[in-house]
Amino acid sequence: MKPAVGVLLLVASIHAAKLPPSFKKCNRKDPNLNQCILQASEDGLRQLTKPFPSIGLPSFDPLEVTELTIGAGSDAVVNLEQKFKDCKLYGIDKTTFSQFEADFPNKNFKLAGVIPEIKMLCQYELSGKVLLLPVVGQGPSTIILKSVKVALDAPFEEIPKDGKTYFKFSVTNFSLDPEVISFDFENLFNGDKTLGDNINKVLNDNSKEVFADVKDGYAKGIGLILEKILNSMFTKVSIEEAYD
Repeated sequence: MKPAVGVLLLVASIHAAKLPPSFKKCNRKDPNLNQCILQASEDGLRQLTKPFPSIGLPSFDPLEVTELTIGAGSDAVVNLEQKFKDCKLYGIDKTTFSQFEADFPNKNFKLAGVIPEIKMLCQYELSGKVLLLPVVGQGPSTIILKSVKVALDAPFEEIPKDGKTYFKFSVTNFSLDPEVISFDFENLFNGDKTLGDNINKVLNDNSKEVFADVKDGYAKGIGLILEKILNSMFTKVSIEEAYD
């Protein structure tokens, strides 16, 4: 069953602005354009320990997400809907990029990299079954993904406005593949510690199988977050400004 995802992200409303002087620019005629953008993107992420509201970028330390809904996976493994709200995601600003391809003629960006650790702290609501075991509860949750390989395919349109050109991104493919996954859902079964501890143990003992069954939902959710951030920034920062 294909997971259904709903995402809302808190980002600042912005007006036309230039990139801050600390953000590196690249020239589209540079023969090493891909390497330049890779380094500029990584350097820009490192600066997002604070928001840059003038260009529509939120802080990534943490990245705050108001809502994230992950639909059920297969009936055999994860047959429950996961609803998260008031989330704080730590670690995305530590991404190390290994590949970047900027294809301006075909209007597409591709990148790949590794995030050492993503820690997701949310209020959750679960109802359904995991590995045929009933699961119900709501409260604080901590999900940790370690050594996460990520890849992003981001096609774009070029939108002319007031003599400038702006990106409009559509993230059609985002993938994430963690080596280690851990779950901690507090207050399962209305606070029954024995049942809650047992379910958390089952989840962690089978974490790779559990996450594999719903990772497309997580990937789609994070992909929509990234798309929203990119469009928040590049509706005001023109291509001419970003890539002189």
